[in-house]
Amino acid sequence: MNEYGQKETMSNKVLDRFFHPKSIAVIGASESIYSYGTRYIQALLDFGYRGKIFAVNHKGEKTLGYKIYRSLDEIKDTIDLAFITIPARFIADILKECIAKDIKTAVAFTAGFSETGAEGRGLEKELLKTIDGRLRLMGPNCFGPYCPGGGITVVTGADFSKEPGEVALIAQTGQLSECIIARAQGEGIRYSKSASYGNAVDINEADLIDYLMDDKDTRIITQYLEGVRDGRRFFDIARRNFGKKPHLIWKVGLTQMGASASSSHTGSLAGTGAAWDAFFQQTGAIKVSTLDELTDTTVAFHHLPKGCGLRVGYISGGGAGTVLGADACENAGMRMPAFTEQTEKRLAELLPGVGLSFRNPVDVGHPHPPKELMQSLFETMSADRNIDLIVVRRILFSVKMSKIFSGSTAPSEKEQQELLEVPVKVMRKYNKPIIIILPDDMTGAESIYLEEERRKIRDFFFAKGIPVFMSEQRAFTALSHLSKFKLKNSACKAADKKIPAPLSGSKTRRIFQDLLKKSTASIPDEIQCKKVLKSAGIKVTLPVRAVSKNQAIAVADKMGYPVVMKIVSPQITHKSDFGGVRLKLENKKQVGTAYNEIMAAVRKMAPKARINGVSIQKMAAPGLELVMGMTRDPQFGPILMFGLGGTSVEILGDVAFRMTPLTRKDAKEMIQQIKGYPLLEGYRGQPPVDIPYIEDMLMKISAFAEENPEIKEMDINPILAYKKGAVAVDARIILDEKMT
Repeated sequence: MNEYGQKETMSNKVLDRFFHPKSIAVIGASESIYSYGTRYIQALLDFGYRGKIFAVNHKGEKTLGYKIYRSLDEIKDTIDLAFITIPARFIADILKECIAKDIKTAVAFTAGFSETGAEGRGLEKELLKTIDGRLRLMGPNCFGPYCPGGGITVVTGADFSKEPGEVALIAQTGQLSECIIARAQGEGIRYSKSASYGNAVDINEADLIDYLMDDKDTRIITQYLEGVRDGRRFFDIARRNFGKKPHLIWKVGLTQMGASASSSHTGSLAGTGAAWDAFFQQTGAIKVSTLDELTDTTVAFHHLPKGCGLRVGYISGGGAGTVLGADACENAGMRMPAFTEQTEKRLAELLPGVGLSFRNPVDVGHPHPPKELMQSLFETMSADRNIDLIVVRRILFSVKMSKIFSGSTAPSEKEQQELLEVPVKVMRKYNKPIIIILPDDMTGAESIYLEEERRKIRDFFFAKGIPVFMSEQRAFTALSHLSKFKLKNSACKAADKKIPAPLSGSKTRRIFQDLLKKSTASIPDEIQCKKVLKSAGIKVTLPVRAVSKNQAIAVADKMGYPVVMKIVSPQITHKSDFGGVRLKLENKKQVGTAYNEIMAAVRKMAPKARINGVSIQKMAAPGLELVMGMTRDPQFGPILMFGLGGTSVEILGDVAFRMTPLTRKDAKEMIQQIKGYPLLEGYRGQPPVDIPYIEDMLMKISAFAEENPEIKEMDINPILAYKKGAVAVDARIILDEKMT
């Protein structure tokens, strides 16, 4: 079911009709060449679509040589795809005609739906009620599909490349998807398929990812994403893809202002930053933040299908370039390791001049070295076992640029052409990637001829399988994504990826349901919370309630000292803030005094709070304070938190998040992600804590959260971790009032 209750009954195979339709009905095409329907037909004709086209409108005779039909029923042929450009209020009626005509796929190009407010949301619900699983709808408020292999393009895509490629694009936006494809065209990228799906009332990001994962024509999936309609399904599908096809996501709307903008644009909800951080960690999808980064990273994956390592050999035609490159490399998480002794010796022979550097990064001294020197440098570095790839900066492959900088001493055109061939020959000989940084150095209008030559050089290298980037920062950011994807894939294949089966009808669930029946507040007290957590396998300090000073003393005496006393009140969750906690109580007198002090403090600071007594529990031995918690994200469902506990969680915020259900790999990575992880391993003489036990606790809490959807939030803080085991000494569960 999707959010409107629509059944997902149609096979993914139906989606293929969007990309390979043999016939298209364009509803809203008119005699006016300015109507979107007519413009769409013109785009299809210019693009070379070979299928049948039918124009449909309530008036007019012909458009672009095509008869205009008054209704779909008049058309005797079978129709694979309906492209709808009529006003929003009429689309539901047209969809009824589509269903009667047995059309299985439709694109609603028209805007004016949920992005406009409540009335538009009502129209969307009407569309879903109309199709009721009998037709798949892309949109509304979208450009629809582009597929060179199917001969189909978008309204503005008549000049898109007709050459099929291996990259797919999914985008909620229409105009920006056009921009992404147009930009990529000049970077040697060709598309297998693209889908601008807009408001996603029916076909959404999860449907399209599911389809593209199995699409034999697609090797790389790229995505522009504002929000998700079906976050849990999207996450599950993307997680299944881990280690398979590269999945690049330009996720926007993570800032407060960005979230507001995305809502007004497509009516979608933008996810929280923590949820999306967890999404990228658990799915292996690659997060990019700009159009440049999306394009560059696609270039890297497209032109280096086998990937690359993190160890860079760097060559610059000037000293400043080595510093810029070293900074960009390290900032991107890559390395420029030392060459082997043999490599350094050979480079020293090749670069004997004063002021040159034969260590990594290499400075060759000037931007137009002879081809013989460049070939020797490339070969020497490529042969080094410490180097995974070569990055080249500020070497002038341009004839015209060389003449500007060197005048009559510039290399000849023949020599420059031979220099272009050097990295190609060396790359093929040593089978190590070579990357070229080719900036646009002179940007004045009078220098536009230089840009034409730069693009020709870029296209030459792209055609030979050598990626080209505009700057060091852009190059290393893209290469870092590529190399880390390769490393993650290797780790993924070796790791335990098994997702635990969901629980049902367990003892914990029965105890939790009993708690729901007895609880009179959305926040059960600590005693109730710990009872249910204990049933889930979490070790806790079990408290006992006392409703008077004498009863508190009797309970403490029986329990044994030292003890802890806490206020019990449904209105007070942060007990310490109200003076509602006393620690290390060693005897009867201290217990009696603590009871009086707590009652006085709470009545003063929270006079309207209902007090249900105090809890008495055995004082746990000191340990490393940790926190575990859960919140229910509106898009993705339960998300777990782990970090340093006590007051540290509020001050430092050193926490990690993962979506449920956790795998063992998720739990390990979650623990290792926090900055305080060295404390868990044992720091400066402190004993290490039982990390496998902590992993088990996270797995149990994950199962507990999955099994009990009535939980809105949960805090277990602090958990005291020891060399052997751990114990939860405080816990809070907040129930979702809508479900209780």
